Amino acid sequence: MMDYRKFIEEKRKLSPDASLRERQENMKQGLELVLKSEGEQKPRIHDMMKKTLIACSEEEAFVTLAYELEEWELNPNGVMHGGLIGTAIDTACGMVVRYFSENLQASTVSLNVDYLRPVFMGDRLVVTAKLVRLGGHVANLTAQAKRESDQKMAALASAVFYLPKQTGFD
Repeated sequence: MMDYRKFIEEKRKLSPDASLRERQENMKQGLELVLKSEGEQKPRIHDMMKKTLIACSEEEAFVTLAYELEEWELNPNGVMHGGLIGTAIDTACGMVVRYFSENLQASTVSLNVDYLRPVFMGDRLVVTAKLVRLGGHVANLTAQAKRESDQKMAALASAVFYLPKQTGFD
């Protein structure tokens, strides 16, 4: 299970006057830590999907993940199941929101996905999630999912996350 606690703790260790380069490196290391973490709970669907951090930007507020397509992720037509494309997008958006808001209880309020093209076995789905606005209680994001093989858009999405008041790391 992805564990965001360590990554937020590391972010909070940065001094307020840390350079953009230092913040960027901290973000990259933190996201990689989240992807490799194992929590106490049993794996969830997003943990079962094989993903790799491709890029991230502190300055531009985005994360790009690549998902290796596995046979269990195929629908009866032999292409990546739409629900798993949505899961990949939701996971990338959640990583961006939790990093920038430092809110561990951030949760998806809405996720609107437009499916444009199928993703076939042997390809990778590359998802980029970008923070559009971070408010006091709500975060808005956009995301795009491309087939790595030809860089054609497989899905476009918009997401809204709720940021409840939190007390520490509860």
